[in-house]
Amino acid sequence: MSVTIKDIAAFVGVSYSTVSLVLNGKAAENRISAELEKRILAAAKELNYRPNTLARGLRRGVTNTIGFVISDVSNRFFIKLARYVEKEAMKYGYRVLFASSDEDENRCVEVVNTFLNQQVAGLIIIPAEGLEEKIAQLTNLKIPFVLVDRHFPKIDANYVVMNNWQSAYDATEYLIKKGKKRIATFSYATNFFHMAERLDGYKAALKDYNIRFDRQLVKEVPFLDNEKSEVLLGEYIPHLVEDLNIDSIFFQTNSTAIPGIQILYERYIRVGKDISVICFDDNEFFKLLMPPVSSLLQPIEEMGIESVRILIDEIKNKRAKRMKNKTVYSAKLIDRNN
Repeated sequence: MSVTIKDIAAFVGVSYSTVSLVLNGKAAENRISAELEKRILAAAKELNYRPNTLARGLRRGVTNTIGFVISDVSNRFFIKLARYVEKEAMKYGYRVLFASSDEDENRCVEVVNTFLNQQVAGLIIIPAEGLEEKIAQLTNLKIPFVLVDRHFPKIDANYVVMNNWQSAYDATEYLIKKGKKRIATFSYATNFFHMAERLDGYKAALKDYNIRFDRQLVKEVPFLDNEKSEVLLGEYIPHLVEDLNIDSIFFQTNSTAIPGIQILYERYIRVGKDISVICFDDNEFFKLLMPPVSSLLQPIEEMGIESVRILIDEIKNKRAKRMKNKTVYSAKLIDRNN
C-alpha cells in the first residue's frame, strides 16, 4: 500500500497541511522551521513516499504528461519515433501516454479527446487522413500540440516533417545517374499530402533529366490493406518487368518495399536480371541482401527530439499570435551499390 501525506503527518506528529506545504516547497513562506522541514523530508524518505504527480496535476488543471497519438503501432518508423519521444520527454520531467489511431479518423479524434479529458499538458500527433477539422479545433482552443511526419498545408500549426519532395527527387535522380530510364514507383492510394509530395518529386526528377513521365509506371496499392497490397504487388511487378520493361523501382514506403523486394529477388534479381531498387525509408535487412538495397534514411531520433522541444516550449511559453515552429528534415541517401 502506498504511503500518503497523512501517514507522514502521523509519523512526525504534525498536521496534514504542514506536511503538504513542506513537500510542495512552501515551508519558508509559511514560517515552518528549517528543523521541522528537515524532519518531514527525512520521514518522507524513510517511509519511501512517492508523490502522485497525476493527482497533483489534476488539482492544478494540468498534468506533467504528454499524449502521443501514433497512427500505426506495427510500423517500425513510428515505434522508433515513440521511443525517442519518450526518452526526450523524460529529460523535461514529462511522462508520455501512447495510443494508436490505427490510421482511422474517428479513432484518432477519440484518442485526442481522451487525452484532453485526462488533462495532458500537450499533444504530439501523427494525424490520420481527414483530421483537418479536429486539428483546426485544437488550434482555436489553443491546445499545445505538434504534428509529426504529416501536416495539413492549409492549417497553421507546429510540425516536424520530412522534405518528401526532395527525398523523392533524390531517390529518382540516384537511379537516373545509374543509367536507369524506365523507373517505376509504388505508392499508396491515399490523399495524404506527404505522399503527393513524393510523387511530385519523382516526376520533377524525370522532367529535369528529359525522361518522359509514363503513368503506367506509377502503381498504387491500398493504404490499410497489407494483404491486398501484397497480392497486387505480385501482379504489378511481373507486368512492369516483363511487359513494360522497367529497369528500376523507387519504393515510396517500407510497407511496399519489403514484399516488393522479396518478389524481385525471387523472380528476377536472383537469376541475374539487372533491376535497381531504392527505398524510402531504410531497413536493417537491406544491407544484408545481395546486392544490398540503397535507401533514404530518415533522422528519426532528431525528429523525436525536435517534436518534444517544440511542444515543451509551447506548453511553457504560451503566447498569443506566436509564430509556429515548422521543422523540415532532409533524408540521407545511403548508396549501397557503389
